Amino acid sequence: MTRALRAVLLGGAGGACIAVAGSPIELVALAFLGPALLMLAIDDREITPRVALLAGASCGFVCNAITTSWIVPLLEEYAAFPLVAGIAVGALMWIGQALPFAVAAWLAAPLIARGIAGWIALPITLTIAGSIAPMLFPWRLGVSQMPGVTFVQLAELGGPPLIDLALALGSCAAMHALRRRDARVAIVAALVIATPYAYGAWRIDAIQAQREAAPSLRVGVVQPNLGVREKHDPFLRDAHLRLHRDMTRELEAQGVELVLWPESSYPSYLPHDPGRDVRAIGRILTDGVRGPILFGALTEAPGRRYNSVIGLAREGRVTGIYDKVNLLAFGEYVPLWDFLPPLQRVVRRGFTHGVAEGVVPIAGARVGVLNCYEDLLVEHARLTAARGPSFLANFTNDAWFGDTSAPHLHHMLARLRAVETRRDLVRAVNTGISGLVLATGEDAGRTAPFVRTSFVAEVRLLDGAPTPWVRFGDLVTPALLGVYLAMALARRRGAPR
Repeated sequence: MTRALRAVLLGGAGGACIAVAGSPIELVALAFLGPALLMLAIDDREITPRVALLAGASCGFVCNAITTSWIVPLLEEYAAFPLVAGIAVGALMWIGQALPFAVAAWLAAPLIARGIAGWIALPITLTIAGSIAPMLFPWRLGVSQMPGVTFVQLAELGGPPLIDLALALGSCAAMHALRRRDARVAIVAALVIATPYAYGAWRIDAIQAQREAAPSLRVGVVQPNLGVREKHDPFLRDAHLRLHRDMTRELEAQGVELVLWPESSYPSYLPHDPGRDVRAIGRILTDGVRGPILFGALTEAPGRRYNSVIGLAREGRVTGIYDKVNLLAFGEYVPLWDFLPPLQRVVRRGFTHGVAEGVVPIAGARVGVLNCYEDLLVEHARLTAARGPSFLANFTNDAWFGDTSAPHLHHMLARLRAVETRRDLVRAVNTGISGLVLATGEDAGRTAPFVRTSFVAEVRLLDGAPTPWVRFGDLVTPALLGVYLAMALARRRGAPR
């Protein structure tokens, strides 16, 4: 077997281990084998950066082919792609998603060639590349530990980069210690792996105590389970609105103080200043529905359309409106539309971006709104948390993904936002998975996907100081970039090993 083939196979095996650690499979411990196998693939001075790039690309490709395999049935169902074409387009996406692992291995190879141990070089470059390489679906190494909860409590200190670093360093150091029978590195590996678990166990107990002492709010969540085509059928709009009202009335009979409807749940456009639309507001607070309600709606102003979340008080007053800031290119807006007049004659602009992160006051709480996939965007959630919400709420429609692993993966990734910000997170998802995620990252309750249901969440209104991550952002990646450059320059100048 050639050195290059061995590297590619080891990298692919590492990617598979990382993938199956996450939802819905959740073989969490296998994630610690992933970086170690990638290190084995490139931890050789004879490995060129090109071969290392291939090994990293193999790791990332296999990982994403498993975790985002749902792209193929999505293209078949909604883009009418034949299976072969769906797989081909999926493969392009998986190649793009593999970029962080490929870049990490490529950056580590020159350091290894100059004598820096792979167990030091690769964790640094994996963390850096995970932060700077663009991804459509933001899957990171450390998030594979989310199902286990304890390890990821470090996220309040350094966010996803710190979890990546701890997992990769512990994994690679342990593999190096086993291969070389190096007792000193074995001690390092043990400390690196044990510290997050010890810290996590302590912090979970502390956060649980804080939650118990905080005031609570009974929040009802509606999961109407409306299919994509069904949801956009204009002849069913009245029936869909009645369904939401009926489910809301049942929740209010259970004593809830606030009800959440998912993304774009109001079945027709509202004026962007919905306070003027008395008729539309009346169609919500009727048939025994009291409110308050926080609901997703598409809104419009002259020449503009928005994907919004609106707060509606009991007396019908609009308490606040949040417009989605991070729109999906080509799905929700057309890039460069304003600058290309020929394009304007062919397609509509789509939605307009909101201007800032949003907190909507309602039911005596300040709700940090994350609309659609904004609960996957680390920096957006951090800036939202910096506005001092009592809890976070996500409004989503995942019906496009069908009954695949995508809703499970989305929910797993979103849970980390609760740990980073130390706020409870409520998810209202049209087809599921909806649920209540505690400020510890634990699921207090979650729905099954593709069922019509509702539930009551006992949300705690937390008002503690911002976490270090919320206050300072990513300090880990710049620090590691400095370390990487120092090592690269030092080896180039012939520094002693």
